[in-house]
Amino acid sequence: VGLRYTKTDTTSRAYAVPLLAITINPNDTSNAIPTYGSLSPVSAQGSYSNWLPSANFKWSLRDDLILRAAVSKTVTRPDLSNLSAATSYNFRPATQGVTQGNTGLKPYTSKNYDLGLEWYLSDTSYLALGGFEKKVSNFTTLVTTKTNILGFPFDLTRPINLNTATIKGVEAAATYQLTWLPDPFDGLGVAANYTHVISNATANSGDVSTTGKFAVPGIGDSANASIYYEKGPFQVRVAYNWRDAYLETISGDESQPTTVKAYGQLDMSASYKLMENVAVFVEGTNLTREKIFKYQVYMN
Repeated sequence: VGLRYTKTDTTSRAYAVPLLAITINPNDTSNAIPTYGSLSPVSAQGSYSNWLPSANFKWSLRDDLILRAAVSKTVTRPDLSNLSAATSYNFRPATQGVTQGNTGLKPYTSKNYDLGLEWYLSDTSYLALGGFEKKVSNFTTLVTTKTNILGFPFDLTRPINLNTATIKGVEAAATYQLTWLPDPFDGLGVAANYTHVISNATANSGDVSTTGKFAVPGIGDSANASIYYEKGPFQVRVAYNWRDAYLETISGDESQPTTVKAYGQLDMSASYKLMENVAVFVEGTNLTREKIFKYQVYMN
């Protein structure tokens, strides 16, 4: 059982030209002409602190059966691109806007709960089943609000901490070495794992109209299966790695969501230990030359 305290200070620096004045374009009264000053340094600050408790428990139900449980709170710091101190302006008619970063962003905070059961069949074989739940808050979302600059209306877009999400799932894993086979085949083994994960996300109802849609990217099932040989100085492994379709981003090109189709590839690795501190190895990635396929809205 442990407790950690973290304090973070953020300073973002940039070079920018200050906006000094805005005048109406005489040839287009719906448009404006900005007047900028000279290039000069700007900076912005932010800070936050967190208490991060954690606890891990292990209960030996039998010599070969272990129950594990864990609870913790963790943080993931904001993307650097969202902490920019710079300000950019857009003076196009009907979309007059200003975009800013936010050094006051807080990190994602996640409350994590894990429970797992492990059954050891031998020194080299086991079965495992686990479940997890993560309650994540302070997701960063771009929010657009109305503002006034030098007497002119603007749409101000900046990142804020807004959304929450719950991510949960189950995972199963197995490793079995064929030690009952005669030498030298007793070094053969198989391994496999599968993870099923789901999520839901919510936004503050008072801000939904100004935030657009929100979803947690990267959520999708995954699985791996491999055949290996480990005996003496030799080690060889062939593995198939698969990932189900998942949302890459909710706002990609033309502000449309981008989805990655289900994908799997075959990898291999082999090594031979020449002596105590020297080994040679070879690795191959995506031996079947699979392609990653992304699409927006429609697969075609």
